[in-house]
Amino acid sequence: MGNLAASVTVVTTFGEDSEPLGLTVSAFSSVSLDPPIVLVCIDKGARCLPALLDRGGFTVNFLTEGHGEIAITMASRSADKFDGVEYEQPAHDVAGPVLTIGTFAHFQCRTRETVDAGDHWVLLADVLGGTFTENHTPLVYYHRSFVTIK
Repeated sequence: MGNLAASVTVVTTFGEDSEPLGLTVSAFSSVSLDPPIVLVCIDKGARCLPALLDRGGFTVNFLTEGHGEIAITMASRSADKFDGVEYEQPAHDVAGPVLTIGTFAHFQCRTRETVDAGDHWVLLADVLGGTFTENHTPLVYYHRSFVTIK
């Protein structure tokens, strides 16, 4: 699968006591335009998986080129992934933190269905809202490294 190029996203939620949680996800896809539905695939060993399942929603943050350090931090097992990461509260109560630096878009989502799929959970979600910035270059991961696209 490392030979497939993927846009890099950070999926965020809140845990107990409103603790911000997140992880780097390359398995993101649009499912439907009308209504807008997306999916993300989350490893069953992810520390934030219980919070993602319990909260009933999340935010998908799309990273821009040059912000691989955010992806690396969010992919780590560190308990303090949000140290130094700026974010805003979401407009929708089930969504997660909205990253304010290093992103060109975000979707705030409500989980509609979860599917047990091997070593991952597939979360299908309705897009409740979000933002998109024109003239961006997404962060792309290919063959175990970040690459520049033209």
